[in-house]
Amino acid sequence: MLLAYPDFNKPFQIHADASHYQLGAVVSQEGKPMAFYSRKLNPAQTRCTATERELLSTVETFKECRIMLLGQTIEVFTDHKNLVCKHFNTERVMRWRLLLEEFGPQLTCIKGANNIVADALSRSDISEEDFSQDAFNGELAADNDEFPDEFPDEFPLSYKEIACRQGKDEALEKKLKNNPELCQKVPHKFSDKTYEIITEGGKTHLPKALQHKCATWCHDHLMHPGETRPEFTTAQHCTWVGLCPTVQCVIKACPNCGLCKKNSKKHGLLPPKPTPEIIPWCTLCADLIGPCDFGVKNEKEPGKDTFVQLHCLTMTDPATGFFECCEIMCKRVDCIANHLDTSWLARCPWPTEIVMDEGREFALEVADLLKSEHGGCTSQDRHQWKPASKLHD
Repeated sequence: MLLAYPDFNKPFQIHADASHYQLGAVVSQEGKPMAFYSRKLNPAQTRCTATERELLSTVETFKECRIMLLGQTIEVFTDHKNLVCKHFNTERVMRWRLLLEEFGPQLTCIKGANNIVADALSRSDISEEDFSQDAFNGELAADNDEFPDEFPDEFPLSYKEIACRQGKDEALEKKLKNNPELCQKVPHKFSDKTYEIITEGGKTHLPKALQHKCATWCHDHLMHPGETRPEFTTAQHCTWVGLCPTVQCVIKACPNCGLCKKNSKKHGLLPPKPTPEIIPWCTLCADLIGPCDFGVKNEKEPGKDTFVQLHCLTMTDPATGFFECCEIMCKRVDCIANHLDTSWLARCPWPTEIVMDEGREFALEVADLLKSEHGGCTSQDRHQWKPASKLHD
């Protein structure tokens, strides 16, 4: 059945029921299901009274749908009339009723014939998965004398797979013959079969074909930690020569770690920025921003705006942080010099130098033009204009 989206402006209805072995409930609005809940009871819960089982179904539903139900108007429908009474016969029922008070629901008793959905969920035929011997052993085919070349990627490794790979590892077999005291074959019984597993120091010695697989599984299922945790976790039950390098190789080759974790490699440091002693009002930094489009109202044709490209001249004193901005209609040298004179030089103390970039609108023509406008200052005068190759912040 297709679930509907909840509307938090409308009340919610919960129909709950319980049988001797299972819980069932449905959360709905105006007859449209929002969520279903059903689970089996554990052996201890099956020995609870009928009142406790019916109330447990409601409590578990509220816990499961807490984010959706908390703070909403809720009405709970149950076919067990004892739940709507104020007399609590056991401390467990009282404790669960106190949990429900956080949501403030209204309990309503209905007939069992009208509680069809919850009743069906509490009695649905849910069978546990059949864990056969083939599933545990990781077999791809029926049981026979030949071992398959490929095994599934599930872990823990089955005894059959480990015994098969150990028998094909010549280096491990040679080590077993040369060091019988260090490496031993220990029988491991599973179900009705017994497998001879090579162990070293009480731990399973994994052959080379299973080392990378084991390290990868530990790294993935431990949520991609560093090198230490997968190494210690694997070393609790398994061992092989070069365990730490194998874990390091797996982590370096992990695509998720390469994308999400911070890179510790450093590609060099930028040279330190020179910090000369700057005297206030002795240096002026000028720069030009733009062009930018601005809309201008058209008086002749109302409703049709005219877009004009404007520039912005920024002037900053790096010592005090004081700055000025003014818009410039054209990008000519004389226009920039005029705005620089009227916006800064006419109001602030004159600087000893002006720092600019190598734009064509600045260059040396601005300095020459300012010199001509202010009495023809020479290089020996107090005011010296020095264009720079880079604008200083």
